[in-house]
Amino acid sequence: MFLTVNGEKFEHGGDGTVPALLSELGATPEHTALTVNGELVFSKDWKSFKLNDGDAVEVLTFVGGG
Repeated sequence: MFLTVNGEKFEHGGDGTVPALLSELGATPEHTALTVNGELVFSKDWKSFKLNDGDAVEVLTFVGGG
């Protein structure tokens, strides 16, 4: 399926779940927040939430530093 991830076209080859997408992107789930089509998707819902072809996903990864 084709998604727009952080403004870029992305072909998702996984099962359409958020964990599969994050794995493809190399994102650490514990340090990540995301929206789908402008709506926040809570991490407790990631396993059951299904992405659809054409969805716009924004992935935010938190990085610590000093």
